[in-house]
Amino acid sequence: MHDFKNRVLTFFLLGILLVFILLALIMGNIVHHSVKDKRMAFYKGELSLIEQVLKTEESKLVIMNLLRTASKDLDGEIYVLDSDWNVKYSSDINSPRNMSLFKKENVPNSEKLAQKNENGKLYYTLKKRDETGYIQVVIPEGAAESEERSIWIMMSIGFLICFIIILYVSLKVIHKIVRPVEEATQTAKELAKGNFKARTYEYFGEDIGELNYSLNVLARNLEKMTKSQESQHDRLITLIENMGSGLILIDKNGYINLVNKTFKELFKEHTDYWTGHLFYEVFPYTSIKDIVKETYLTEKKVRRNTVIPIHIDTKHFDVYSAPVMNARGKLKGIVLVFHDITELKKLEQVRKDFVANVSHELKTPITSLKGFAETLLDGAGENEEYRNKFLTIMLNESDRLQALIQDLLDLSKSEQGFHLETQSVDLGALVNDTFEILQPKAEKKGIALSVDISGETVMDGDSPRLKQIVINLVSNSLTYTPAGGRVNVSVEELEDHVKLLIKDTGIGIKESEIPRIFERFYRVDKARSRNSGGTGLGLAIVKHLVEAHHGTIEVQSKPGEGSQFTILFPKKLEL
Repeated sequence: MHDFKNRVLTFFLLGILLVFILLALIMGNIVHHSVKDKRMAFYKGELSLIEQVLKTEESKLVIMNLLRTASKDLDGEIYVLDSDWNVKYSSDINSPRNMSLFKKENVPNSEKLAQKNENGKLYYTLKKRDETGYIQVVIPEGAAESEERSIWIMMSIGFLICFIIILYVSLKVIHKIVRPVEEATQTAKELAKGNFKARTYEYFGEDIGELNYSLNVLARNLEKMTKSQESQHDRLITLIENMGSGLILIDKNGYINLVNKTFKELFKEHTDYWTGHLFYEVFPYTSIKDIVKETYLTEKKVRRNTVIPIHIDTKHFDVYSAPVMNARGKLKGIVLVFHDITELKKLEQVRKDFVANVSHELKTPITSLKGFAETLLDGAGENEEYRNKFLTIMLNESDRLQALIQDLLDLSKSEQGFHLETQSVDLGALVNDTFEILQPKAEKKGIALSVDISGETVMDGDSPRLKQIVINLVSNSLTYTPAGGRVNVSVEELEDHVKLLIKDTGIGIKESEIPRIFERFYRVDKARSRNSGGTGLGLAIVKHLVEAHHGTIEVQSKPGEGSQFTILFPKKLEL
């Protein structure tokens, strides 16, 4: 900005200097001619006066004294010449005898002086009126022009003083004008850099102040607009990055502009390098490419359900592709939204399996009841042996049906979050009570059932629900343990927990099936479970009851070696 100020000052001073030079030339010319005319008039007057004296005075001595006096007044030498330019009288005793060498070729009449420059001297010659000769004054050039030189010196000093004054005033004026412009320019640069908090001083009451005021208004408006835009941008980014669905934005040329965080988490892809690349170069999924291509071709919304393998998992997605149009109806780009519906598909499959399993589990005892009832009605009831046998079967199927319905009710209550009747429970004593109930079943199958209790096993819990957990787990172990096997139940006190461990030497569970054993109606050995009267809901109920007590359950098992269920209950239950 200093360069601008210097340029303005330079141009301004050059202009003033040119004006001064022009003015000096004009004034110099005027002064030169004025002084010269004045000097010529003065010299002519003096020489005319001498001519008058010469007409009346004949004394050579008087004339010589007159010439010397006039010589001193004129600062030069005076010569009285005849018509042949011979010196008759002279104020200079060393004067030459003839002045023809210094005569002007054409001497005007007596009304004008003839002037000639020679050897640094000015020769002014006046022709006598009677034309009998000439009167000549010789003055050194410096002495003749001293007056003009003095005027020039005074004019130069005056011009210099004026120039200094104008320079000072110009600096003040230019500073007053340029400073607001400099401040405005600096503020404009800051605004261009994005610093919308920059402001400039407002010079009120001055025309230049309008610029600074307008610039400040612009800065305030830009700051407001920027803050509003940043706020909207932050809200939009927050919405895009934290929405529950994956999102990709593609421009009209097929280049990816945006990939949100949810997409990266869903697809477990390193998509940082995707931005700025063509979608068909980076998309690893053919089905997604086809959806995008169809959207580009039709410029209409496309919605598809697709199955995509992601590493070792397979996920279901509801993919929504929509064209983004501008105000003129031209395609600007495409937005892709990925809804993960894997859980919905799983729930749908669970619902289907549940309906199929419940239907199957209900159908079997009802079919038996109906069949044996029809048999009895057809006359088998008259035979006491058959009647008792069929009624016994019908009673067992009724018990099985009742157990299934009760398990379904318990499972429904546990999933809905029932209220626990919490009290202080000695888990070891509760296991001992359960042992008395399950011991006959173990003896019947020839399985050794044992209980180990160590430490203070008192905890907060719902006693009936805890007993249901123990019964379901131990019954399950007895069901899948062959004759001659062992089932051990141990209760151990830990620092903040009570550990319940059920270990058997049964058929075991495959590693791939362990994550599914807590699903409703899932059976490791379906034939064995149904033959034993199991409903397939026991472990699902156990899982919900353990979680209701804020506990954890883990399973370790190997096929042919047995299984181990480990449950940790917190001693203090915070509901």
